[in-house]
Amino acid sequence: MSTEAQKLLVFLHVAVKQRAFQGELQSALPGIDVTAVGRIGDFDRSLQDHPDAVLTLPLVLAARGIGATLHGRRQGAQDEVYALVGADSMPDPAKIQSVGALDLLGRDGTDSFVNRVLGARPKVERVTKVEDLLPLLQMQRVDAILLAARFVTELKKASRLSLFQRDLATKVELPAAATLSAGGPQILGALSRLPAQLSAAMGVDEWR
Repeated sequence: MSTEAQKLLVFLHVAVKQRAFQGELQSALPGIDVTAVGRIGDFDRSLQDHPDAVLTLPLVLAARGIGATLHGRRQGAQDEVYALVGADSMPDPAKIQSVGALDLLGRDGTDSFVNRVLGARPKVERVTKVEDLLPLLQMQRVDAILLAARFVTELKKASRLSLFQRDLATKVELPAAATLSAGGPQILGALSRLPAQLSAAMGVDEWR
């Protein structure tokens, strides 16, 4: 009698393409069927397929009424610094009119998230990939972009713009996983043993 593979659903923005990220996770988690998506709409649709576990940001889990049971940490902390990045001058959260951000929760949810982290209410331009943030600045479609500070070094390498980074006081929790079925804990156990390089791509150096 064949048993169906346990399913892990992943919704995280990383610096590599989703297909490559999914492939790396699949290789590191043999026997687990991994689906990695880059859009909140795809995440919601895939939830309807009843995965056994999910891996995403805690704020996404909370918005769907799901409690996290395995938390990513970096240097002992469960959260990380976010930065506001502008071109040619230091961005001021109180003065910017528009900001680019990753679409974490759909329009209203992402707007609320950005307002909370910035302590201000600029117009939010949402994108679905980390690499789509920089063009917003290059084409002057926004005054600044908001993202995890760990991405900024690569951003500066990829751009000829003179980028200025302002780290923000409000931190955001690192990726976390939750179980949705009896098979979930087994997946979380495998996640906690991921290769260090793969965890680092998610901003994490240990899982607890």
